[in-house]
Amino acid sequence: MHAPIPVETESKTLQIGIGFASHQDSMWAAVRATAMARTGLHGASPDLVLLVTAGVPAQDVVPLIRGVLGPVGVAGGATSAILTHNGAVTAGALVICLANGEGAVSGVAAAGGNDLTEAGQGAARLILAGWPFRMRYPRGLGLAFVKPGFGAPAEAFLQPWRVLMGPKMRTVCSVLSAPRVYGASTGEPLASAACLEAAYSTGLGYAEGFDGRSAPASDTLIQGSVDATLTALKRLEGDGARLLLVIESTARHRALGAAAADEWAAIKGTIDSRTPCVGWLCDHVAAYGRGVRPVDAHGSLVVVALGDTPRR
Repeated sequence: MHAPIPVETESKTLQIGIGFASHQDSMWAAVRATAMARTGLHGASPDLVLLVTAGVPAQDVVPLIRGVLGPVGVAGGATSAILTHNGAVTAGALVICLANGEGAVSGVAAAGGNDLTEAGQGAARLILAGWPFRMRYPRGLGLAFVKPGFGAPAEAFLQPWRVLMGPKMRTVCSVLSAPRVYGASTGEPLASAACLEAAYSTGLGYAEGFDGRSAPASDTLIQGSVDATLTALKRLEGDGARLLLVIESTARHRALGAAAADEWAAIKGTIDSRTPCVGWLCDHVAAYGRGVRPVDAHGSLVVVALGDTPRR
């Protein structure tokens, strides 16, 4: 299964191209998805690329993507499943290309270290070094991907990250389900991150986790996911969403069981049918931003809504 995901582009400053391909060979899937995502940019050159694969992690997929798109920054990683229009898919690749509007900048970096704190601050310094004309604090949206087994994302990554990036950079951190982080680094990276710095409308929504010994009823979990989506959309302050990302912990997805399809349908039911809605499962997820505090919780979910620069 593979398909480009249509994105409305008329009179918009932010160009978004999304492609997904389902295949056991994640390298083939990534190249195929990249080609489809490129068509969604309508000739614009991407400023950054998010890559998430499921299945067997690809070793050298980033050079192949750059062979298709040119010398673009890539961030992402390998995890257990990708959330697509048809729900969770356990083998394939999701590629999201973003081309900035006038006055916007982006930054992508991957870094290693002894722990996630060191890796996160290393990535932050690399991104900040590329923004010599930034405001006092960068503003916008950050998406980070870290290897499993190096600590919880809120305490080990997000809080130290905020010290450097400041409170205006809303950031989501995913702890992946496989030990493969994508991004250029001088050594073996523990974390990769991509940031958009601009006055884009962005919103975060958070669904609380639960005690792993006794999961809430499915209806309760689904309502929490819907509320998180509505909160993220509300933060756009009237600007229509151009992209909705759902980052869900595998524990929540597993607790829902057969009702996971109902959760996905309920989330998509909150947005216009033309708005692309994709995401991924991961071991843990945490976020920091307006109305969302970094909390390490079992079974949580984060929704990211991205809009255009508000028109004055």
